[in-house]
Amino acid sequence: MTKPPTYLRLNIYVDRSDLREAVKIAAARRGVTLSAYCLQAIRHRLMEEGYLPGQEREASQQQAARALDSLRAKIGPIGVPVSDLVAEGRRQ
Repeated sequence: MTKPPTYLRLNIYVDRSDLREAVKIAAARRGVTLSAYCLQAIRHRLMEEGYLPGQEREASQQQAARALDSLRAKIGPIGVPVSDLVAEGRRQ
């Protein structure tokens, strides 16, 4: 028999009612509870900052994406529509 997960409580106080409403709306649009939505956001932030296991891969992916964005900004448009590049990649 599988043991049910143990949950620990974390209270979060927000400083504005519109922030609370925005979180409620975002969670509802995704079809998840407030707790699930907030937990996902917290995990994402902790991974970005390197506090969770697997952070090295996530951090290196973030660094690679930033480097690519910087290079794109320096070079400018490449002159080939992205849809053409995607189609070519799928053919190969």
